[in-house]
Amino acid sequence: MIKEQDYIAIFHSTHRVLAAEKNLKEQAVDFLLIPTPRELTSACGLAICFAPELALEIGSLLSDADLWPADLFVREGSGFRKL
Repeated sequence: MIKEQDYIAIFHSTHRVLAAEKNLKEQAVDFLLIPTPRELTSACGLAICFAPELALEIGSLLSDADLWPADLFVREGSGFRKL
C-alpha cells in the first residue's frame, strides 16, 4: 500500500525494475514492488515504493548498480508529484 509521502521509482522496463528489486533485496532494504499507478505511466507495469527516509540509501544502491529509475514521484494526498 502506498502511504502519504512514499516515493515511487518508475523504470523503463520490467527487466530493469526486476533487476532493481533483486539488488535491493540482496542489500536487505525495506521496499515494496507494486503495480505502477496508472496516473504515472503505462510504460512499465511495476514500480518500487519506499519510505522517504530510505531515499538516499536506495538512490545510492541503484546508482552503484547502474539501475537509476527513469522517474521518481512522491505521494501527496490523492495524487503524485514528480521529483
